[in-house]
Amino acid sequence: MPIVFYLSPRRKNAAGYTSPEKAIMQKFQYRIPRYTVDLPVRLKLENLILHGRCREISREGMTLELPHPLPPESRGVVSLVYQELTLDLQVCSAHAGGEQQGLKFVFSSDKERDAVARLVARLSAGPSHSRPMLVE
Repeated sequence: MPIVFYLSPRRKNAAGYTSPEKAIMQKFQYRIPRYTVDLPVRLKLENLILHGRCREISREGMTLELPHPLPPESRGVVSLVYQELTLDLQVCSAHAGGEQQGLKFVFSSDKERDAVARLVARLSAGPSHSRPMLVE
């Protein structure tokens, strides 16, 4: 929702009344940084287990590449392993598009939130992000 503020001086309108000049200031919500990765994952939904790949991750969620689209409003547990860090996290469907499925983490504790932050920090400092790349 835009934030409205008024600028001075006041101006007269056609009827001779004064009204402040109106300006609109928009509030922008910036996305949390996302990191491109390629990690195997297991997603458990009620009576279904899907194996796929995590293609993007952030502190708030991940994008998975799965063999089948997820039903709308899906909830489940995603499991992934990176180095010695193993995570089992509650997730819910955020968006779907073809093979790409967006999942949002549903944290039940600060410990889980901190574990994801550690994972993302490790992935963002990994070999593909820490050295310069030649772009032609």
